[in-house]
Amino acid sequence: MQAILSKPLPGTSQCQVQMIKRDGTEVLCGSASVGDPPVPTALETRLSELKPLADPVLLRDVKVAQTSKRQTVRMAFDQNMGDLYPFSLRQKLAVITENSPYYSGVDNPWRKAIIPMEMLSVMFQYRSKDDPLPAKGPAVGLFADQEIRLLKGPLFVDQEYEVEREVVALSGSRRTESAWIKTRVFDKANTMLATMLLNMATIKDSYAPYEEEHRKLYGAGR
Repeated sequence: MQAILSKPLPGTSQCQVQMIKRDGTEVLCGSASVGDPPVPTALETRLSELKPLADPVLLRDVKVAQTSKRQTVRMAFDQNMGDLYPFSLRQKLAVITENSPYYSGVDNPWRKAIIPMEMLSVMFQYRSKDDPLPAKGPAVGLFADQEIRLLKGPLFVDQEYEVEREVVALSGSRRTESAWIKTRVFDKANTMLATMLLNMATIKDSYAPYEEEHRKLYGAGR
């Protein structure tokens, strides 16, 4: 696959991003920017166009504005990041597509090793199972959409942060039920450093009693 970052249009500061297969099939699309973009990001636009979740089964006990407890997280070089990410940052850096000395040493403007962008969601989700959403399961879930914003520069290796999560929207499709989660990341002085908007989509058919529970709740098949 090929990743593409388009040049911004004249007078704008937001770029379009894509990933395509060899045959031209689009795998994903989005936006990237530095500073506060004057127009909504790709995911903000998508979020504003969502239809509310109707007849929830998997997410029937999840509510918009539901917020988790604060959790402390960190990412050290040799730390295993849990069942979903059974590898360390050091192992990731050995195979990362575009490595940088900023990721492994202190020879950079911050004098600290910084966490690569693609590993931030790993750290942000590291302790999510300690305070999970009251979703039904077991079922297969996917990260369907994601947007990460750095508000105060990069985040650093082996430094503690605090995260909290809020359900900001619930949506659905013919095959999935989605909880849109906004993760906010703080330093010890309670300054917000970063956010992540994540669409956690769960496949209806992967939950064995889905049809039966839908009929009990709503009286008819979906």
